[in-house]
Amino acid sequence: MALDRQLFLWVQSLTGNPVLDQAMVFLAEYLVMLVPLSLIYMWYRDREVSLFSFYTAVTGIALSYGLGLIYAHSNPSAFFDTIVSYAPENSFPSQHTTVIIATALPLLYRDKEEVGALLLVSGLLTGFARVYIGEHWPMDILGAVIAATSGLLICISTWPWLERFWRPLIDYSREIEEYLFDKF
Repeated sequence: MALDRQLFLWVQSLTGNPVLDQAMVFLAEYLVMLVPLSLIYMWYRDREVSLFSFYTAVTGIALSYGLGLIYAHSNPSAFFDTIVSYAPENSFPSQHTTVIIATALPLLYRDKEEVGALLLVSGLLTGFARVYIGEHWPMDILGAVIAATSGLLICISTWPWLERFWRPLIDYSREIEEYLFDKF
């Protein structure tokens, strides 16, 4: 815990520049919007990969909430004067960071490097920004990475078994798209 606190205080020592502070608040809160945008983009490029990434993101978030039930600690703004003040709540692990990284990892796994790398960098930047603004401890970001990686491993092992569910969904979506393009 001492290392976690030291890392947090080091990140906090970077605060004080109003432009950087506002940029970090923006990144911490809104970079997560890349998740739905990337899933929609991937849906039209490769539906199976998009669905697999969505499945991994949901699994990662579920694991993240489970980890939060096993281990809990209050967010740093409950103890320190930070850029953004939050009501004391369990901050372990960071759900923002989890969902972005859990969407990025399956894209990288499925050789969609451009979008996957963009999301991975965005996830790490979001994690850093959330520590910077005082919403999370560095340990919360590590917990998010563990939840996202575990989610990917679970999804890799269960995806083939679930094909009987996702394959008709993808086929039906293609039929709908063909029908709509024929009509318009």
